[in-house]
Amino acid sequence: MSNQTHKTEHGHTIIFNESGHKYVKDNQYVPGTSGILDMMSNDSLWGWKLFNQKKLIKQAMEVKEIPLDVIEDVMIEAESISQKTQQKTLGIGTIVHKLAEDWLKGNKVIEPKDEVVKNCFNKFKNFWNQNNLELIESEKVLYSIKGFCGTLDIVAKDKKNNLILIDIKTSSGIFHNYVLQLHGYKYAYEEQTGSKINKLCIVRLPKNDDDFESRVLAYKPQHTKAFLGLLDCYKSKQLYDDQVKEYNAKRKNANGISKPKTKK
Repeated sequence: MSNQTHKTEHGHTIIFNESGHKYVKDNQYVPGTSGILDMMSNDSLWGWKLFNQKKLIKQAMEVKEIPLDVIEDVMIEAESISQKTQQKTLGIGTIVHKLAEDWLKGNKVIEPKDEVVKNCFNKFKNFWNQNNLELIESEKVLYSIKGFCGTLDIVAKDKKNNLILIDIKTSSGIFHNYVLQLHGYKYAYEEQTGSKINKLCIVRLPKNDDDFESRVLAYKPQHTKAFLGLLDCYKSKQLYDDQVKEYNAKRKNANGISKPKTKK
């Protein structure tokens, strides 16, 4: 997919690669909100826990005297199923977002065949119609001079002319990182457009038979500070990684220099 160029209201040019979900400004990558929020988790620790869980499962099967080749087949199949499930889960959210955007903009919408996708999409339409909202913007690329980007889902207006920042989720619940992400979007949107966001809202579209959940969140400066703190952590990690690369390069060059032989 080709790169998309976005001119922001405050005079910046952002290139967005949708397939890689990367933002570029002045030939430099700019972190997105998702990458920043990943600083809340420790990927190396999670990998260590997963490795040990797999190891314990294998040991338990060996105690049951299950043949080693069967154990290996089971582990490979389980990992394959896990990856497919994760990809399908992420895919549902992406499709529902696209359907909602096309529907709101009056574009042609082809009715989905997947029942889960169809139900999530119908729940979104019910939410929108019940609240009598007016679309202002959707899938808007944001850039903050603090040094981060993001793509918000929806900015809408209600009957009282309140601007509402809406984030669509198809998850099993509403979590802390969603709140921080919305505050990050609000910060960047207001800086970029000069318009004031009056309400923050998460619309959760469950994949089961439950109805949609619409939760209006109170704006809290502490949440914005927390998001910007994670941004600082992200930049610190990038700086550290650059320092490690520089150190390793110098070390390699030093070890690669041949020393003159000592004359006897």
